[in-house]
Amino acid sequence: MQSRGQYDEVLRDALEQVFVVAARRGVDIGRLAAEFDAGRVSGIHDGHTLTISIRDTSISVTAAVIPHNWLSTGTGFIDSRFSRKISGLLSELETKAKSKGRII
Repeated sequence: MQSRGQYDEVLRDALEQVFVVAARRGVDIGRLAAEFDAGRVSGIHDGHTLTISIRDTSISVTAAVIPHNWLSTGTGFIDSRFSRKISGLLSELETKAKSKGRII
């Protein structure tokens, strides 16, 4: 069982991983925002919702029920399942952005 501090660290590291994957795909990470569990009651959860959006727009994508154990801390490696989920979300976000005349 993780302490609240460890749990929060895992979420912070996972958000950094979102931006690492985005940068590897050539996405302008300065234009992105990412958040876990938006609008959810604070607490320790076994599954998460990840929302990635383009700053200052209503363009966003969300994935639900991402297992907490896909999010690693301090290893320097991204779980391949989580990496694939991020890549899929970014592809979806790029498609949505392009349909609205935006490039990220």
